[in-house]
Amino acid sequence: MVTALLVLTQLYAAIPLLKPISAQLHGSATFALSTAFSLTYAAGFLIWGPVSDHYGRRRIMALALGILTVSTACCALAPSLPALAILRAVQGLSASGFAPVALAHLSEAPAPPRRARAIGAMSTSFLVAGIAGQVLASLVALHLGWRWFFPLCAGLLAVALVVIPAVVHDAARTPGSSLRVQFQALGRLALRPAVLALSLAHLTLLMVFVAMYTGIGGHLESLGMRPSTIILIRLAALPAMFLSLGAGALATRWSWPQVARLGFGLSALGMLGEALLAGSLVGLVAASVVYVAGVALAAPAMISLYGQVSAPNRGSGMALNGFILFVGTSIGPLLATSVPTFRGLALVLAGILAVALAAVTGFKALVGAEH
Repeated sequence: MVTALLVLTQLYAAIPLLKPISAQLHGSATFALSTAFSLTYAAGFLIWGPVSDHYGRRRIMALALGILTVSTACCALAPSLPALAILRAVQGLSASGFAPVALAHLSEAPAPPRRARAIGAMSTSFLVAGIAGQVLASLVALHLGWRWFFPLCAGLLAVALVVIPAVVHDAARTPGSSLRVQFQALGRLALRPAVLALSLAHLTLLMVFVAMYTGIGGHLESLGMRPSTIILIRLAALPAMFLSLGAGALATRWSWPQVARLGFGLSALGMLGEALLAGSLVGLVAASVVYVAGVALAAPAMISLYGQVSAPNRGSGMALNGFILFVGTSIGPLLATSVPTFRGLALVLAGILAVALAAVTGFKALVGAEH
């Protein structure tokens, strides 16, 4: 969980670092800092997941963390936006070697009664990174300068690189199929109608999250908020993220598709509230907490559904899960800058979440038809 927090921090730090890096490197840093990382991060899922099915989880996590540690340290030395883009792309590709492999590990290594709680805990870590990454990067940039963020994270990742191989042990597994067979299984999984519906919903999850938090920063500045106040407002929804820890308990009483529908419905309601209350600071913060609570329920539900439909090739299932999720993440900043007002952005995002809710409902019907 701690390592997941560190890895995902590299993604979400782009939101507050865009402005200082653009100013110092003389140009828009959106592509170099955000898009370059997100696209390679998404693409890397399709590589690392099947590879871990073949070679085992532990060694792939260690390899990916080693490359990520070095590339993160090098980002502090980037002399230009093109150089930063290359380093961020390497960061993204190596970072994607942790999340799908760790999730596949948690889908098979713990005892069955504990797996839902383990995935819920990991989902909480992923979501907390969405706030913690922004806050850490904001504080470092404000007090030390943006370049210090990367060596600080590299040092923490180096500790994780030592600890993960020491404490993580692969579950007993049958020998992996050839890589060709693993990638063929991934292709077949991606084209199943039920999985296509699931992926349509999943695409929106972090797309909307990143778009909202990208847009809200500029909106709060327009309301006269100081940077230190904006940091506190970003932290307001943090407690709601821990609802992920209870998603497994809800699923035992209902089902994962029902938890997913509840999550998307709640997040759509919260986003609509943000649109209607955009002019009120208290109302905006309250609505954002409702939105984040919905995301906290939807995230572990979606991960678990991908794990169920992909068994026994769970590495491939987590690869597809991550690829779809972070393609959406790479679209988020572009979506945020394409809508001129925050109120308009929030209305668009609420509509996107309503489509996701319909897609999750369709997924359950399509799974029933397949069987």
